Amino acid sequence: MATMIHAQVNTRLLTKASRLFTGTLSGRIVEILQNARRAGARHVVITNHNGLVTVRDDGRGIRDFEKLLDLGGSDWESRLEASEDPAGVGLFCLAPRPLTIRSRGHKVRINDTGWTGTPIAVETDSERLPLVPSVNIAGGVGTELSFADEPWNADTVTPCAVFTGLEVTVDEQPCPKERFINGRATSYPELGCRIQVVTTAGMTAAHRSSILGHAYGSNALLSFHGQVVAFDYRPVSHHDLHFLVDMTGKPTGIRLMLPARTCLVENEAFHQLKAALEREAFLYLQQQGRHHLPYKEYLRAKELGIDLPEADPTYHVGLLHTDMQPDPVEVVMPKKHALAQCYRLAQITDGAESDEANVHLLAALGRFVPPHTPLVPVEIKPEYDGYSWAQLPTIGRVEVTAGKVLQESWIGSGTLVCVDSLGISVHCSDGKVFQSAVCLAVNPPPPPDANQKDSWLDQVYVTPQAQSALAATDIWFHLGGFSDEGDTYDTQQEQFRTELEAYWMRLAGPHETIRSRLLEATQDLAQGWREITLRPDGTITIRRKNNSLQVLAPPAPTPAAPAPA
Repeated sequence: MATMIHAQVNTRLLTKASRLFTGTLSGRIVEILQNARRAGARHVVITNHNGLVTVRDDGRGIRDFEKLLDLGGSDWESRLEASEDPAGVGLFCLAPRPLTIRSRGHKVRINDTGWTGTPIAVETDSERLPLVPSVNIAGGVGTELSFADEPWNADTVTPCAVFTGLEVTVDEQPCPKERFINGRATSYPELGCRIQVVTTAGMTAAHRSSILGHAYGSNALLSFHGQVVAFDYRPVSHHDLHFLVDMTGKPTGIRLMLPARTCLVENEAFHQLKAALEREAFLYLQQQGRHHLPYKEYLRAKELGIDLPEADPTYHVGLLHTDMQPDPVEVVMPKKHALAQCYRLAQITDGAESDEANVHLLAALGRFVPPHTPLVPVEIKPEYDGYSWAQLPTIGRVEVTAGKVLQESWIGSGTLVCVDSLGISVHCSDGKVFQSAVCLAVNPPPPPDANQKDSWLDQVYVTPQAQSALAATDIWFHLGGFSDEGDTYDTQQEQFRTELEAYWMRLAGPHETIRSRLLEATQDLAQGWREITLRPDGTITIRRKNNSLQVLAPPAPTPAAPAPA
């Protein structure tokens, strides 16, 4: 005879109720408020007194007390079952707390063993539920729950109540209430929801608070009749878009993961919802009349039958930029210089990264006197290839010509080579050649068969004019720049500046160092001196412009300490 098995729920599951079902304070508040709403309540009054929480609502009340502890069951009508798929957790969210329930002239007290299967008698409640005139709750109407718990204060209840549509009062303090969606939204009857696309500025503080309570980075909020679930879905790039999804109460296949109901089930309806969000995102950008979408997303909108204008031109003037200081020499686009007159760098081959730097430096430091058009290189990300404005002529061959070497020395993280002349030329796909003398360039890579010993690897060229034309950081950028593995930025910058100053002094001549130090020492002297004489014995004579003399003698030697007795 074949062995037969069947699904069943073991009673031991009831002993774990306090850990399985909305074990958080906010989870308990959400479940109780949702139960009140499903029961047709308009008002909920919460009070805290001596560790006891009391929740009153003006709903239809409990018609069948036998359903109260029917885990997974409920007496909700079929329409609500189809639209909300209630979990049947209900009051189990309060387990194992002692709980007193009063409704429709009946009362029941549930203790710790009552949660785990011990039969509980339903008593007749001879006392009517009290009036709550401040919120129009008539006596004897609705349901009252009393149980021990940490305080259900207004700050905790408000995020759970704000979108439920209920009038909620906590210790006589009304909680804020607002619509989840304000303004235009698109209805999706087949999903039982409405969708609105907003930017961050279009979200209320309550929306933002809902996101903060969920996973970091979520940009979609779904209000399941006031219970907000957040998730991340970004069908379009480069736009700060958020999605608000509000369930309408119509039948839906969208389901929340049980029992906590804090995330969506990834079923077919969820994938249909994501498709709807993608469509709404493109329609929103269509209404704006402009966007920054990559070209493939622009084509995706066309696939969906949504015609968008081309993306706004998105580019960076110059080819060098970094998230860390120092910044490179800036390339400035002249006024009225059209993007169509700019150039993109062709794909950089291995070992030719210096081309990018030299094109940038030619554009920043080169001299292009009218009628010669200046070189303005721009960086356009490949994701924009396909748009008409991205189809610019390109820069191909880059050449650096360096004159006689005057001095070279290791500075920063490379070798700084000073030459008497320096020039860069670039050849473009439209046949134009841009060339100019510059005061800074990066060495090109050696040919593949070059003698590595004789090649200038990790070298930067400068001319003497760079000393006055460039800041120290302009050169430092190409000689390693700031390293986050070393000292502070200011310390590294000062060290490079000191090394560079010594480099320029050596270039000026063998005695420049001592000359500059002597001049620096005179900065503290009073103005009006004409001549200073320094003698080998250390005596300094200062002749002022009025021919008066001031003699500065070296200090007398310190007497030797007497020998010990």
